[in-house]
Amino acid sequence: MMIVLLTTHTVVAAQTNSTSSREMTLQSAIQRTLTNSPELHEFTYRQQAVEGEIKTASLKPALNAGIEVENFLGTGEVSGIKDTEMTLTLSSVIELGNKLNSRKEFTKAQSTLVEAQKQVQTLDILAEVTRRYIDVLAQQALIKAQKDAEALARYTYQAVSKRVNAGASPAFEQQRAEAELAKARLDVLTAQQTKQAMINSLAIMWGEQNPTFSNVEGELLALPSSPSLSSLFRTLSDSPNLDVYAQNARLQAAQVRLTEAANQSDLSWTAGIRRINSINDTAFVAGVSMPLFAASRNLGEYEKQRAVQGQLEQQKQSATQNLYHQLNMALIARNNALLNVQTLKNSIIPPLVNALSLVEQAYINGRFSYLEWVSTRQELLNAKQALIQSAKQAHQRGADIEALTGQPLFNAHRTSISSEIK
Repeated sequence: MMIVLLTTHTVVAAQTNSTSSREMTLQSAIQRTLTNSPELHEFTYRQQAVEGEIKTASLKPALNAGIEVENFLGTGEVSGIKDTEMTLTLSSVIELGNKLNSRKEFTKAQSTLVEAQKQVQTLDILAEVTRRYIDVLAQQALIKAQKDAEALARYTYQAVSKRVNAGASPAFEQQRAEAELAKARLDVLTAQQTKQAMINSLAIMWGEQNPTFSNVEGELLALPSSPSLSSLFRTLSDSPNLDVYAQNARLQAAQVRLTEAANQSDLSWTAGIRRINSINDTAFVAGVSMPLFAASRNLGEYEKQRAVQGQLEQQKQSATQNLYHQLNMALIARNNALLNVQTLKNSIIPPLVNALSLVEQAYINGRFSYLEWVSTRQELLNAKQALIQSAKQAHQRGADIEALTGQPLFNAHRTSISSEIK
């Protein structure tokens, strides 16, 4: 079974195939994570362990060699070894009930389940690396907004200083403007430190403790609309998150067949040759045995495995309902974030930009107070921060949707940014 290596639409628009030493692409981050993730490498050893079990399950019953000596070192007529009887035997078991094939099917089902579990783990890792990548991308946008705010605070300080020096404004306004400038500088420094911590968290995904990149590529506001809920529901049937339950059910079905095969008793046989010293002759010996009432003795185990089989079916139905709920909630969150982005971008930020320009000119002309100017400037900064946060939420919920469905959210990007892994 194959799974698509997901890369969220988020960052796709601005990605290139090459990665500089100081800039990271989402595709490169994903490739490094898949190559170096110990959580995924663990499945290699789990698969090797199952392959060992497959080899063991494919073995037929062993042949046993035996030797038996009778009538020696006794007393009277059987003293010494003159009446010794020595028997050389071979024995084994003839398996009935198709036990060999049942064992092989069970171990092969184990191998398929491990592969399905690896796909689920891969989806979780892809979603996590994408979320951390988006954290860095959003933080870069926030730093730019904070730097713009710092530049505006510096310009405000200079304008206020001119009015204070000219005697047109009180001196405390200059001190307030100086404090606002210091706060803006602090916000930039704090945002930069947070970005470095996020870069470290991203690099840790592939085991890099000293990141060699300082930025990530991407277009934060590249946000296509969401697909419909019904179309997403249709993709769930092929999701590895549900396939793992299907493979678990197949494994349990194989376990039931293996238990059912044990209802039929095996034949144990023995054949050999016996040497009788007292008459200086040899004879062949043979025997067959079979346990009685094996089916009734195995009935409890069979009923137990059938009950587990029914339990797994209920777990799959419960997991399916839970996936539908998670998908619905992720889509609602993404659509709400998209609505916020559209409203902030088109209806809130442009009027605030115009308002700030008008208030600035009015302050310089002496018609508005310094407080009006600072208040309008802060409203604009808050709106920009809300835009960045909403875009970040939209992208991360998109990554959640991809992890739930196992499919890229937008097929338009499948050709250029997806690859497959076994």
